[in-house]
Amino acid sequence: MMFFNRSSTQFGLVSKADISENAFLFPAEMLGLEKVKHPTRRSEFIGVRQLRNKMMPKHEIIYLPSGKPTLKESHFQISISHSKHTICLGLSKLNIGIDIEVPKNRILRITSKFCSREEAKLFNEQCIHDMTLLWTLKEAAYKKSDVPGLDFKNEIQIIKRGENKHLCRVNSDIEMTEFNLAHEEIHGQILTYTT
Repeated sequence: MMFFNRSSTQFGLVSKADISENAFLFPAEMLGLEKVKHPTRRSEFIGVRQLRNKMMPKHEIIYLPSGKPTLKESHFQISISHSKHTICLGLSKLNIGIDIEVPKNRILRITSKFCSREEAKLFNEQCIHDMTLLWTLKEAAYKKSDVPGLDFKNEIQIIKRGENKHLCRVNSDIEMTEFNLAHEEIHGQILTYTT
């Protein structure tokens, strides 16, 4: 396990190889786990709670009607992501969104679904790293926004790209907001998060 802080967010990462089946689960979480049949999803469910047990042990993870995870009876906000190898939990007093991904060739097959013409001026559409970065930025923004069904190409826009800080605009039917995101690389994976 690995823990670190970035501005107002605490992060926990655990390798999927290090997930313990003996992690503490609240009774409702045990019932939730019984419904998860796929071995990978079961492991991810437990891994998130394993991180929670180290970061906020007295708070059960529950889900809002939108599907967004939250901590029961806590003023802290959480966001969860997992890649092929890692599970990540972000914890903050502010509303956050995080994403973690391993850059892979397959991202280039779907760029037209999430990369706008304006973003193609900031990110190289033929570059696996750039397209993975753009995808993770949009995933983190989607999680922060908590508006189901946002269109990644048209309603979530990265309008300014920096070395590791970026400006995002989310323009939904509900409202238009702008906020900053950051990214860094950890063990060959791109981690993005709202700041």
